[in-house]
Amino acid sequence: MNFKMKALVAAAVAVMGVSGVASAAMVDGKTGSSSLVLTIIDASNNVSAAFDLGFDYAGFSVGGASSASSFSWNLASGDYADAWNAITSSGSSLSWAIGATDYVGSISEAGSMGFITTFREGQTLPDSLRMAQFGAPQAQFDRYINANNALGNHGSVENGASIGGGALNSYGGQFYVGNKFYGIGPLVTGAIGDELGVVQYYSAVGSLGKLTFAEYDASFKLDANGVLTYAVAAVPEPETYALLLAGLGLVGAAARRRKAA
Repeated sequence: MNFKMKALVAAAVAVMGVSGVASAAMVDGKTGSSSLVLTIIDASNNVSAAFDLGFDYAGFSVGGASSASSFSWNLASGDYADAWNAITSSGSSLSWAIGATDYVGSISEAGSMGFITTFREGQTLPDSLRMAQFGAPQAQFDRYINANNALGNHGSVENGASIGGGALNSYGGQFYVGNKFYGIGPLVTGAIGDELGVVQYYSAVGSLGKLTFAEYDASFKLDANGVLTYAVAAVPEPETYALLLAGLGLVGAAARRRKAA
């Protein structure tokens, strides 16, 4: 069922640096909660960049503590800078996407397995995915993460970045085949400057082997200056609802007066 996630707290922007996670290397989905990874793809030159965003699947899930607040990352500075400069230096058209997975649990237990991904807004999100389709994407996402862990500075800093390419598993274009999450689900990539929605697919209650999904009230945007933002839709304060209701009441009263006249 398609439902919107309501933010648990008001949006609070925090600029992410290179601290905040205990492990230097990115974590794959076999652990039960993979790292949240930004991938930037230069398809013309068969190279890509992988950025560890410092969050994991569990924390960034619908209703999770991390997904409820807004954040931003500056990819052009700190431990991200070398990978950002390398992937943008060619001047080629780039695409990007963000993903995380969890492949530990039971297909009959609601929410125990799934994946988080960006998606192009305006499309109808597929609602017929099955767990059997998720096996290959999960395995390839793990290969992609682990191949990149051997590159760049993932092994020496807390939130690192790397450049991969060619026919190796480190190339993000191999994973985001067809601009999808390894060929399944919605179109998940965007161009630099695009704003992408966020959706979580997960094992459904009472539906053996099926994935359901929840669309976040939030979006990611990657700008040409290297700033990646995650923006959560603000939750209106009670006073805002009161003013709205009062305004509707005045409009209704005016309409009744006109009708009576």
